[in-house]
Amino acid sequence: MTTSFAVPSEPTRPDAAAAIAIAIIASVTVLGLFVAGITFAALAIAFPMVAPIADQSPTISAGDIALAEQFADAWWVFAVLAVGSLVAAGVVAVKSIQHLSPTPRD
Repeated sequence: MTTSFAVPSEPTRPDAAAAIAIAIIASVTVLGLFVAGITFAALAIAFPMVAPIADQSPTISAGDIALAEQFADAWWVFAVLAVGSLVAAGVVAVKSIQHLSPTPRD
């Protein structure tokens, strides 16, 4: 017959240096993903608007207009990337807060 002396472990907090490192890395990651999301959203909005406006401007080359028209057809790709980046920023923020909180969230 065997007896187990397993003691239920209490949730532990990371030490101060690890907590600061996690907070800094998570903050930079959230900021980067947020900026990427806003940039992708701006591209999804801007590319479809460029072609009609660029036709009236003599300073924009025909190659640039053709490139903008090609990207205008793929606006949805930029929209998906924007949503994905913003969701990822939210997930990183929530998970880092959960990891650094002293008590488990219910």
